[in-house]
Amino acid sequence: MTTVVLCGMPSEKETLAKAFPGTLVLSGTDKLNLPGLIPDACTRIVSMGVCGGLSPDLSVPDVALATAVVDHAGAGMPTDPAWNASATAAARAAGIALHPVPYYSSGLFDEADTVDQRTAMYKRYGTHAIDDESRFVVAEAVRRKVPFNVVRPLSDDYRDTLPLMARGKIMNPDGSANIPYLLTALGQDQGEGAESVFTVAANYRRSLEVLEALAKALAGLIAR
Repeated sequence: MTTVVLCGMPSEKETLAKAFPGTLVLSGTDKLNLPGLIPDACTRIVSMGVCGGLSPDLSVPDVALATAVVDHAGAGMPTDPAWNASATAAARAAGIALHPVPYYSSGLFDEADTVDQRTAMYKRYGTHAIDDESRFVVAEAVRRKVPFNVVRPLSDDYRDTLPLMARGKIMNPDGSANIPYLLTALGQDQGEGAESVFTVAANYRRSLEVLEALAKALAGLIAR
């Protein structure tokens, strides 16, 4: 079997590529060209990296394991339950608990930046976590008729309203930081009730530490 991994930001790719030598790890704008980048020999696509929380059942840095991925229209596609079971066992052996939950990904930015947005999405879709990349994994896996899975630690959760400088525009298309936007946002009101920038950064570091441990635990499964 040949597994391909998709994540979001360069820091996530660096962590995953180190844990999965010999495995193709894609990130950033790669999500827009999966048909051209993923080899024909691919037999599974896994979405890793970090994610945001939508429900009170998950908090930073819990690891969400998608049972299905729901899109903006409310349509859901199931993940591979056999792989989920193997991942759960491998993670448990490393002392990491995975939380199987319905998951949301539409590929749209800024859908869950505030507490009110997260609450509304949880009520509407019944999904517990969200990211921007998994929707593209689902589409490509369906096109190729191969299984897919999503396993990601939370870098922010249902209680968080992200500051302006941590929202969609902070990301360049390749997943790197948009420095001009960051400098502009620093001088603006970050939004009522927004978490401090320092809290956001600390939570992201925590999620990356868990991602690193998770990747090590799943290395054998990814390499199959």
